[in-house]
Amino acid sequence: MYKKLAKQTIIYSIGSIFPKIINYIFLKFFTFSLRRGEFSLYTDMYSLSFLAIGFVSFGLESAYFRFLYEKKYDKKTVFSTGLILQFFISTIFFIISTNCKNYLIHISGYSNHSEYFIMFFLIVFFDTISIIPMAWLRVNEKPLYYITINIIVVFIQSILVFYMFFVYKNFRMSHNHYLLIIYKIVNSFTDRTGYIFFSNVISSIINFLLVIPILFYEFFLYKFNKVLARKMLYYGMSIMFGTIIYSINENLDKILIKRFISDEINGAYSACYKISSFISLYQKVFRLGIEPFFFKKSNDSDAIYYYEEITYFFMLFGLIFYVLLCSNIPIFIQNIISKKYHSAISIIPIIMMGYLLLGIYTNLSILYKTINKPFVGTFCSLIGLFITLFFNTIFILISKKNFMIPAWGTFFSYGSMLFALYIWILKKFRNFFTKKIKNILFHLFLAIFTIFSTKKNEVEINFIYQFLYLFIIFIFEKKRLLNLFK
Repeated sequence: MYKKLAKQTIIYSIGSIFPKIINYIFLKFFTFSLRRGEFSLYTDMYSLSFLAIGFVSFGLESAYFRFLYEKKYDKKTVFSTGLILQFFISTIFFIISTNCKNYLIHISGYSNHSEYFIMFFLIVFFDTISIIPMAWLRVNEKPLYYITINIIVVFIQSILVFYMFFVYKNFRMSHNHYLLIIYKIVNSFTDRTGYIFFSNVISSIINFLLVIPILFYEFFLYKFNKVLARKMLYYGMSIMFGTIIYSINENLDKILIKRFISDEINGAYSACYKISSFISLYQKVFRLGIEPFFFKKSNDSDAIYYYEEITYFFMLFGLIFYVLLCSNIPIFIQNIISKKYHSAISIIPIIMMGYLLLGIYTNLSILYKTINKPFVGTFCSLIGLFITLFFNTIFILISKKNFMIPAWGTFFSYGSMLFALYIWILKKFRNFFTKKIKNILFHLFLAIFTIFSTKKNEVEINFIYQFLYLFIIFIFEKKRLLNLFK
């Protein structure tokens, strides 16, 4: 079981790490090429779009996983029903949003960049209708197909971005050239962030085109099931609320800093925030390989044992990842972003730990998803939202120049969600993790101690501390690690 799971997770890792590496190369490129105000606009537009995607996706990916293994419905019925629902919701969103474009531009303060909104409506539309086919690849254990799509999409997007930044202004077209209309669109952008958004539109369309072959042998219109559709919508609604709340927790600080401090500060904050989110790559890779497995195991008698063991490994390796990143922040940051963005470097350890807590929460959330209790996630997310709003309210009303307040809000928001979920788990599944609490606290204390020990030391001394940390971990977890690698 572990061997097959490890193989799939490794393949997903390659597919997820490669695009992320490209994104971090772009992060360096963008921070050197764009002004902080332009970088602030870039992150703000994506922050707003994540809120839209959280709503339009409607939690249907989780609903697809949930009902796929019910004996009442065959797999093609679940796939077809989910895809039709997703296409219908995405189409309604696109129609309404394009008709309300002027109003949305006005309330968001983008009257000088109105052309960007249509592009983001297209990105949301094509990204969401590709969700169910991409989930199908994970369910049917086709990680090579999955990562090939990711790599092709990222490669095309990268080529377009570099072309528009460096080449297209020197490229001359005749009036009869079939690409003239695209040239005019790109040339109309009010600043260089438009190049990024336009390349994202093209890559989202290509992503959809690459999953079309799945539809030819998996999608059947007559397989749409009204009863199943209602169940999927009901189940997905709670997931949707949780996703929207997560998007608010994730993006509200950047939206407010842009509007209440300045674009320059928000640009620095957003750039350092992206470095902090590097640890979310670990979380994503883990989830891609393991979430379908969790649902498959949900009806087995030993499911709880596997949930506990795998979540423990997630925490163990996550803390190791956290220590190695935070102990070497000066090395990482000087090679990733321009010095003009270093003013927000202090948020990195805080946001990173928040992401690690979120990753633990995400792994444990499978316990309520597999027993049809998605409202538990909604409740936990509401607690996190309350904490986020509390810290950001303090930021707005009391100290508009202290961007550390929203950063701590992110940490406590995800921490409170994890705590609330664990309280529910203890009531529903007695003794879950109780035997491992001492081990977890030991690892947490050791990680924090190592990070503080490496602060303001020479690089060579820091490496010694990190080596000692890894050696202690190996001695403490020797038996479990050896069993895992076997």
